[in-house]
Amino acid sequence: MTLHTWLVYGLGFILVWALCLKQVQGLQCYGCNIIQGQRYVDVGCSNPEVITCTHSHKGFKHRFCIKTESTALGIILTSGCATSRHCQQHELPGVRIHCCDSDLCNSAPSWHSITLYYICALFSLLLLRMWL
Repeated sequence: MTLHTWLVYGLGFILVWALCLKQVQGLQCYGCNIIQGQRYVDVGCSNPEVITCTHSHKGFKHRFCIKTESTALGIILTSGCATSRHCQQHELPGVRIHCCDSDLCNSAPSWHSITLYYICALFSLLLLRMWL
């Protein structure tokens, strides 16, 4: 490959990645059965919403996503943002607490973000191949 070709591939790749990736201001989690601001988020947890966590709650930093589920019923009770204090709680009788520390990790979406990055990379390479 020539230098010109490498430059076109490189610039095209950077451009497509810039379009595919989104910049996030804070941790993103799935939220349901919680109050965010002045509204209830997805009462019933049938369709959890993506929420961006505030940086802190009562002086503690939101660094985790949390999901609580009923061990007896096998259903999600709540999901949202959490501090380390929330995640250190002992499990309540009949309630399982799951905490994690990456975007959208507190649910099982059909497409994981890393999968979308790979698809985006493949798509960008195909577009670049067509341009040349």
